[in-house]
Amino acid sequence: MLHNIEASLSRMQETYSEGVGARNRALTQKAENERLLSEAINLISTWEQVQLLLTKTSEYARQQLKARIEETVTAALQAVFGEELQFRIIIKEFRDQSAAEWKVVSKYGDMEIEADPQDARGGGIVDIVSLALRLAMMELARPKVTGPVVLDEPGKMVSKEYSANMGYFLKQYAEKTGRQVILVSHNEDLIAAADVVYRVSKNSLGESVVVLDG
Repeated sequence: MLHNIEASLSRMQETYSEGVGARNRALTQKAENERLLSEAINLISTWEQVQLLLTKTSEYARQQLKARIEETVTAALQAVFGEELQFRIIIKEFRDQSAAEWKVVSKYGDMEIEADPQDARGGGIVDIVSLALRLAMMELARPKVTGPVVLDEPGKMVSKEYSANMGYFLKQYAEKTGRQVILVSHNEDLIAAADVVYRVSKNSLGESVVVLDG
Protein backbone atom coordinates (compact mmCIF):
# COMPACT_ATOMS: atom_id res chain seq x y z
CA MET A 1 0.00 0.00 0.00
CA LEU A 2 2.75 2.43 0.98
CA HIS A 3 4.67 1.52 -2.15
CA ASN A 4 1.64 2.37 -4.31
CA ILE A 5 1.23 5.74 -2.58
CA GLU A 6 4.92 6.56 -3.07
CA ALA A 7 4.72 5.60 -6.74
CA SER A 8 1.63 7.74 -7.16
CA LEU A 9 3.32 10.70 -5.46
CA SER A 10 6.38 10.22 -7.68
CA ARG A 11 4.20 10.32 -10.81
CA MET A 12 2.40 13.41 -9.52
CA GLN A 13 5.78 15.08 -8.86
CA GLU A 14 6.95 14.26 -12.38
CA THR A 15 3.71 15.60 -13.85
CA TYR A 16 4.06 18.76 -11.78
CA SER A 17 7.69 19.24 -12.83
CA GLU A 18 6.76 18.77 -16.49
CA GLY A 19 3.97 21.31 -16.06
CA VAL A 20 6.32 23.84 -14.47
CA GLY A 21 8.83 23.28 -17.27
CA ALA A 22 6.16 23.77 -19.93
CA ARG A 23 4.95 26.93 -18.18
CA ASN A 24 8.46 28.37 -18.02
CA ARG A 25 9.04 27.60 -21.69
CA ALA A 26 5.73 29.25 -22.57
CA LEU A 27 6.63 32.36 -20.54
CA THR A 28 10.04 32.53 -22.24
CA GLN A 29 8.43 32.21 -25.66
CA LYS A 30 5.86 34.85 -24.74
CA ALA A 31 8.62 37.27 -23.72
CA GLU A 32 10.48 36.59 -26.97
CA ASN A 33 7.30 37.10 -29.02
CA GLU A 34 6.63 40.38 -27.20
CA ARG A 35 10.20 41.51 -27.94
CA LEU A 36 9.84 40.62 -31.62
CA LEU A 37 6.50 42.44 -31.75
CA SER A 38 8.04 45.53 -30.18
CA GLU A 39 10.91 45.47 -32.68
CA ALA A 40 8.47 45.04 -35.56
CA ILE A 41 6.38 48.00 -34.37
CA ASN A 42 9.51 50.15 -34.09
CA LEU A 43 10.64 49.07 -37.55
CA ILE A 44 7.24 49.82 -39.10
CA SER A 45 7.17 53.20 -37.36
CA THR A 46 10.63 54.08 -38.69
CA TRP A 47 9.78 53.06 -42.23
CA GLU A 48 6.48 54.93 -42.11
CA GLN A 49 8.32 58.10 -41.05
CA VAL A 50 10.78 57.77 -43.91
CA GLN A 51 7.93 57.02 -46.30
CA LEU A 52 6.10 60.14 -45.18
CA LEU A 53 9.24 62.25 -45.40
CA LEU A 54 9.91 61.13 -48.96
CA THR A 55 6.39 61.51 -50.27
CA LYS A 56 5.39 64.82 -48.67
CA THR A 57 8.21 66.99 -50.01
CA SER A 58 8.92 68.74 -53.29
CA GLU A 59 10.55 66.77 -56.09
CA TYR A 60 13.92 68.47 -55.57
CA ALA A 61 13.87 67.97 -51.79
CA ARG A 62 12.73 64.40 -52.28
CA GLN A 63 15.65 63.56 -54.52
CA GLN A 64 18.09 65.16 -52.07
CA LEU A 65 16.63 63.21 -49.14
CA LYS A 66 16.54 60.02 -51.17
CA ALA A 67 20.23 60.35 -52.06
CA ARG A 68 21.27 61.08 -48.46
CA ILE A 69 19.28 58.19 -47.02
CA GLU A 70 20.56 55.77 -49.66
CA GLU A 71 24.12 56.90 -48.96
CA THR A 72 23.78 56.47 -45.20
CA VAL A 73 22.16 53.02 -45.31
CA THR A 74 24.52 51.80 -48.03
CA ALA A 75 27.52 52.89 -45.95
CA ALA A 76 26.13 51.00 -42.95
CA LEU A 77 25.53 47.81 -44.96
CA GLN A 78 28.99 47.87 -46.48
CA ALA A 79 30.70 48.68 -43.18
CA VAL A 80 28.98 45.81 -41.37
CA PHE A 81 28.87 43.12 -44.03
CA GLY A 82 31.97 44.13 -45.99
CA GLU A 83 30.35 43.45 -49.34
CA GLU A 84 29.14 45.36 -52.37
CA LEU A 85 25.69 45.93 -50.96
CA GLN A 86 23.60 48.94 -51.87
CA PHE A 87 20.38 50.36 -50.46
CA ARG A 88 17.97 51.78 -53.00
CA ILE A 89 14.75 53.68 -52.62
CA ILE A 90 12.37 53.32 -55.52
CA ILE A 91 9.62 55.94 -55.61
CA LYS A 92 6.55 55.04 -57.62
CA GLU A 93 3.49 57.06 -58.50
CA PHE A 94 0.03 55.55 -58.08
CA ARG A 95 -2.90 57.76 -59.08
CA ASP A 96 -1.10 61.00 -58.18
CA GLN A 97 0.19 59.49 -54.94
CA SER A 98 3.80 58.58 -54.22
CA ALA A 99 4.99 55.44 -52.48
CA ALA A 100 8.52 54.38 -51.65
CA GLU A 101 9.87 50.84 -51.86
CA TRP A 102 13.11 49.71 -50.20
CA LYS A 103 15.56 47.40 -51.91
CA VAL A 104 18.90 45.88 -50.96
CA VAL A 105 21.09 45.18 -53.98
CA SER A 106 23.84 42.55 -53.89
CA LYS A 107 26.50 42.78 -56.59
CA TYR A 108 28.25 39.74 -58.01
CA GLY A 109 30.57 41.02 -60.72
CA ASP A 110 28.36 42.53 -63.39
CA MET A 111 25.25 40.88 -61.98
CA GLU A 112 22.92 42.50 -59.46
CA ILE A 113 20.33 40.79 -57.28
CA GLU A 114 17.65 43.05 -55.86
CA ALA A 115 15.58 42.00 -52.85
CA ASP A 116 13.39 43.43 -50.11
CA PRO A 117 15.42 43.98 -46.89
CA GLN A 118 13.50 41.30 -45.02
CA ASP A 119 14.30 38.78 -47.76
CA ALA A 120 17.98 39.69 -48.13
CA ARG A 121 19.91 37.04 -46.17
CA GLY A 122 17.70 37.09 -43.10
CA GLY A 123 17.14 39.41 -40.19
CA GLY A 124 20.68 40.78 -39.96
CA ILE A 125 20.14 42.94 -43.04
CA VAL A 126 16.82 44.24 -41.69
CA ASP A 127 18.44 45.16 -38.36
CA ILE A 128 21.17 47.22 -40.03
CA VAL A 129 18.78 48.87 -42.50
CA SER A 130 16.41 49.81 -39.66
CA LEU A 131 19.26 51.15 -37.51
CA ALA A 132 20.75 53.18 -40.36
CA LEU A 133 17.34 54.60 -41.29
CA ARG A 134 16.83 55.83 -37.72
CA LEU A 135 20.28 57.42 -37.70
CA ALA A 136 19.63 59.06 -41.07
CA MET A 137 16.31 60.45 -39.86
CA MET A 138 18.05 62.01 -36.86
CA GLU A 139 20.68 63.69 -38.99
CA LEU A 140 18.23 64.91 -41.65
CA ALA A 141 15.51 66.18 -39.30
CA ARG A 142 14.88 69.92 -39.24
CA PRO A 143 15.04 71.49 -36.74
CA LYS A 144 18.12 69.42 -35.97
CA VAL A 145 17.73 66.75 -33.33
CA THR A 146 20.32 67.17 -30.59
CA GLY A 147 21.48 64.86 -27.84
CA PRO A 148 22.86 61.30 -27.78
CA VAL A 149 21.69 58.20 -29.59
CA VAL A 150 20.46 55.57 -27.12
CA LEU A 151 20.35 51.99 -28.42
CA ASP A 152 18.99 49.07 -26.41
CA GLU A 153 20.38 45.71 -27.57
CA PRO A 154 20.70 46.67 -31.26
CA GLY A 155 21.50 44.15 -33.95
CA LYS A 156 20.13 41.10 -32.17
CA MET A 157 19.68 39.31 -35.47
CA VAL A 158 23.14 40.23 -36.77
CA SER A 159 25.31 37.12 -36.67
CA LYS A 160 28.42 37.04 -34.49
CA GLU A 161 30.83 37.24 -37.42
CA TYR A 162 29.50 40.74 -38.20
CA SER A 163 29.01 42.06 -34.66
CA ALA A 164 32.47 43.64 -34.42
CA ASN A 165 31.87 45.39 -37.75
CA MET A 166 28.61 46.79 -36.41
CA GLY A 167 30.46 48.18 -33.40
CA TYR A 168 33.03 49.75 -35.74
CA PHE A 169 30.24 51.34 -37.80
CA LEU A 170 28.63 52.88 -34.70
CA LYS A 171 32.01 54.19 -33.56
CA GLN A 172 32.62 55.77 -36.98
CA TYR A 173 29.14 57.29 -36.93
CA ALA A 174 29.80 58.86 -33.52
CA GLU A 175 33.15 60.28 -34.64
CA LYS A 176 31.75 61.62 -37.92
CA THR A 177 28.68 63.28 -36.44
CA GLY A 178 30.08 64.22 -33.03
CA ARG A 179 27.04 62.57 -31.48
CA GLN A 180 27.41 60.40 -28.40
CA VAL A 181 26.17 56.83 -28.73
CA ILE A 182 24.95 55.16 -25.53
CA LEU A 183 24.63 51.43 -26.03
CA VAL A 184 23.03 48.82 -23.77
CA SER A 185 24.18 45.37 -24.81
CA HIS A 186 25.26 41.90 -23.75
CA ASN A 187 27.21 41.52 -27.01
CA GLU A 188 30.92 41.59 -26.16
CA ASP A 189 31.87 42.36 -29.77
CA LEU A 190 29.80 45.56 -29.66
CA ILE A 191 31.06 46.41 -26.18
CA ALA A 192 34.66 46.15 -27.41
CA ALA A 193 34.09 49.14 -29.70
CA ALA A 194 33.10 51.45 -26.82
CA ASP A 195 35.38 54.12 -25.38
CA VAL A 196 33.87 53.74 -21.89
CA VAL A 197 32.15 50.63 -20.52
CA TYR A 198 30.02 50.30 -17.38
CA ARG A 199 29.09 46.77 -16.36
CA VAL A 200 25.96 46.10 -14.32
CA SER A 201 25.72 42.96 -12.19
CA LYS A 202 23.90 41.78 -9.08
CA ASN A 203 25.57 41.18 -5.75
CA SER A 204 24.69 38.48 -3.21
CA LEU A 205 21.80 40.62 -1.94
CA GLY A 206 20.26 40.87 -5.39
CA GLU A 207 21.19 44.56 -5.70
CA SER A 208 22.42 46.01 -8.98
CA VAL A 209 26.05 47.09 -8.91
CA VAL A 210 27.57 49.36 -11.57
CA VAL A 211 31.32 49.11 -12.14
CA LEU A 212 33.50 51.06 -14.56
CA ASP A 213 35.26 48.51 -16.76
CA GLY A 214 39.03 48.99 -16.86
